[in-house]
Amino acid sequence: MKKSFFTNAFLALIMSSFLVLSAGTANAKRLTAAVADWTGGEITCQVAVSILEQELGYKVERIVFPSGTGLWEAIAAGDIDFACESWPGYAEADDVMLSAPLYYDGEVVQEYSGTGEVIAFTTGIIGASDYYVPKYFMDANPDFNGWEDLNKFKAEFATVETGSKGRLIGCPVAGWNCHDQKRLDIMGIDFEAVELGTETALLAEAQGAFDRKEPFLMYLWEPHFFFGKNEMVGVGLPTHQSCDSFTEANNWKDCGMGSWPASNWPKDYTMNYMNPEVMAKPENAEALAFFKKMKFQNGDQAKMLVRVGDDGLSVEEAVQEWKDSSSDWKNWLP
Repeated sequence: MKKSFFTNAFLALIMSSFLVLSAGTANAKRLTAAVADWTGGEITCQVAVSILEQELGYKVERIVFPSGTGLWEAIAAGDIDFACESWPGYAEADDVMLSAPLYYDGEVVQEYSGTGEVIAFTTGIIGASDYYVPKYFMDANPDFNGWEDLNKFKAEFATVETGSKGRLIGCPVAGWNCHDQKRLDIMGIDFEAVELGTETALLAEAQGAFDRKEPFLMYLWEPHFFFGKNEMVGVGLPTHQSCDSFTEANNWKDCGMGSWPASNWPKDYTMNYMNPEVMAKPENAEALAFFKKMKFQNGDQAKMLVRVGDDGLSVEEAVQEWKDSSSDWKNWLP
């Protein structure tokens, strides 16, 4: 009886120690991530999750949660540990909850003076708009170097509808307030901006011209699947400068060359954002170091968008395919 008692007690002690150790292990290196509610953001998050899980040994629980102020509040409250690819131009909470500068390539791209309830690091994805021409046009015309040369080649961009002027396949919807014609006029670009009414119509017109290998100038933004299918080059509109007088209330009084709308659109340096207390835990040091070094690229996301949208791959399959064929992500490891 005594032997059986002590044997059972010893086994119970060993088992309880194993359970405690297992529980401790189970709680270590576990993170909760919000799944983005648009394909590009979902891809960026899957890139992060796959590296955290496959390379750094984390277990990441994914929660479907729409982007917006509510998600920022959930991260600040500790209900979600991190989320991916927030666009500053579309996020009001970042000014309230971030308190540190946002860096890209070692340079400050945005200053924040909020509460510090959330921390953020750039993803590498840069939201940018421009006017674009096909790379085959650039290759055929080596003396074309950007927007300053558009007038020299306007005859090649002209159509029956635009006469002697070149044609810009412009921002498709007037309500988007791109002010294409105003920009062209102020900058002295002898082109006519053509609004086609929808993004679908814009892309169809551009794709048709690309397939026919015709010169064309188009408005578009990055990252976009169009760039995953077609080699395009931005004409490099002047860096964005705001113009406080350019409002409907002020009768669209522009500030001249170099200021909006005679400039490029502002860039959005997208960010992964997370709970600072969670990321300060020792077990999450590798995750934090990874997020600080992550530098995903617009072109890679664009190609994955094509693989998902046109070729029928899941986001997970597209990301794994990229990861297996690229070594860029290895530079992001701690």
